[in-house]
Amino acid sequence: MGLKNRGKQRKTKGLIILGHRGCRNDRVPENTMAAFQRAFDVGAEGIEIDVESTKDGRLLVVNRWFLKKNFDFFPWERNLDDIQSQGRERGILFPLFDEVCQFIKERPGWIFNVEIKSSHRFLCRTAQKAARRIVDFGIGDQVIVSSFDVNTLLTVKVFQPQLETAYLFRKEDRVVNLDDKKRFRYKLNGMINRSGIKALIAGADTLHPEITLFHKTKKIFWQRNPLLAKKPVNTWSVDTEDDFDKALVNGVDIIISDNPGAMVAFRSGRSQQQET
Repeated sequence: MGLKNRGKQRKTKGLIILGHRGCRNDRVPENTMAAFQRAFDVGAEGIEIDVESTKDGRLLVVNRWFLKKNFDFFPWERNLDDIQSQGRERGILFPLFDEVCQFIKERPGWIFNVEIKSSHRFLCRTAQKAARRIVDFGIGDQVIVSSFDVNTLLTVKVFQPQLETAYLFRKEDRVVNLDDKKRFRYKLNGMINRSGIKALIAGADTLHPEITLFHKTKKIFWQRNPLLAKKPVNTWSVDTEDDFDKALVNGVDIIISDNPGAMVAFRSGRSQQQET
């Protein structure tokens, strides 16, 4: 689809809506094929997924925090077969990244936001492998590769520079070790992250700030910075009418929602009001 075509789609439909992990707050488990199909059924223009590497180096679609909360381990601590086996016992079918790429390929008008959770000090092998598979499936023009990690985005830029990348930043960063939040380094790094300045270091094409970082009446640092202000902006997770309006006022192109069906219905209602 590409950035130019997305701009045309936004003018036609208004804010473009992606399902966060498919349909995160629905009756189907997040980051599963059922959740992705549900997002398609309710009228979303695409999905956002999380990609991790397992202990044996396979690309799995799963959120590390979901896995830790529900199964008490992180994806890199177990082999693929073990993770999928434990998921099946609870009725959760964790898909391989290739399965989801094929799902997207069959929907050429859809947008595919691939968030790479893994991060490394230098080369991010998860990002390298995921970017390669995106190209192999021929879906690069539908994809946005996003990450909170600069090295992850740089890895994509080095190996597959044609892919669109997006820098994720949030109000409060999450950490594996909770004690890290007490350290000065964590607080300082959080301030730098919230400024969006790392997007320039990573060479990111797009900004993905959390919706809580927006205001309706004043501009934030990245919106005032002449270099950052030129970049397209998408936001997450937009689940209320107030957040929808906040995104609209701030010129956001794409919203990522836990409940895409509700946002599609709200967008439709807004369009009908404007027509009358």
